[in-house]
Amino acid sequence: MIIGYDKEDFQEFGVKNPVNIVLPKKTSSVLVTGCSGSGKSLSIRLYIWQVLKSRESYVCISDYKGGEEYESFEGSPSYASGEDAFQMIDAYYEFFEAIRKNRIRLQQHYMLVIEEWFGLLTYAENRSKKQKAELMAKVGEILAVGRGLNIGIMLCVQRADASHFNAGTRDQFQAVICFGRCSTEQFRMLGFNGELESNPSTNYKAGEALVLIDGQDSVREVIVPFIENEDVLCKQVRHYLDKQPTITELIQAVAEGESRISSV
Repeated sequence: MIIGYDKEDFQEFGVKNPVNIVLPKKTSSVLVTGCSGSGKSLSIRLYIWQVLKSRESYVCISDYKGGEEYESFEGSPSYASGEDAFQMIDAYYEFFEAIRKNRIRLQQHYMLVIEEWFGLLTYAENRSKKQKAELMAKVGEILAVGRGLNIGIMLCVQRADASHFNAGTRDQFQAVICFGRCSTEQFRMLGFNGELESNPSTNYKAGEALVLIDGQDSVREVIVPFIENEDVLCKQVRHYLDKQPTITELIQAVAEGESRISSV
């Protein structure tokens, strides 16, 4: 999956030198951060489109906010908004548990995209602290052991504060992408280090990000080109989402004893 192009090469020479992550052999879970207007949501939809088109991963989406940027996905069995976002995470966790307990060998990667993680946690806490704790525990468990099972999470949040995760959970992301302005506090919080640490960029435009990938020695600066045909992109994502089996169907396949399952 191409997460962007090397910023310096793109701006200086117009060369599209892609920065890639590989699902699932090297990267299973991805943390995406960025404030409103940083280009985070559009970039995430581009990532989803890539992995669905290439069949690199099965994707289901839990979007508590239910914003207009995901409106075209409403009604798809692979997308849930509002309170249904909790049920999507529960179903994905049930699938994860079934795979782990039955030692199923997955033929490809499976990914849950969680949008507006902070909003989801805040709503859960307002309902009951127990529900928030259970939600964090489920996500933390998937992040901790999912890599070996070909199961991962792309978690999206404006700020990756420690209070949003159980201890050690943030260390389970094999790639961290930070869009927009990155304060020194946020820079260190996300685990960035190397030559940019003493002077993190503070004037990034929409679609520009800092990236840290497991196995790479230093932070990368990337740019995701602006997508003019956003509606077409979303329609294609919806097409691919609707072609997938539902999470319920996948769980049923495991229950029926299929030792190898595929999302397509």
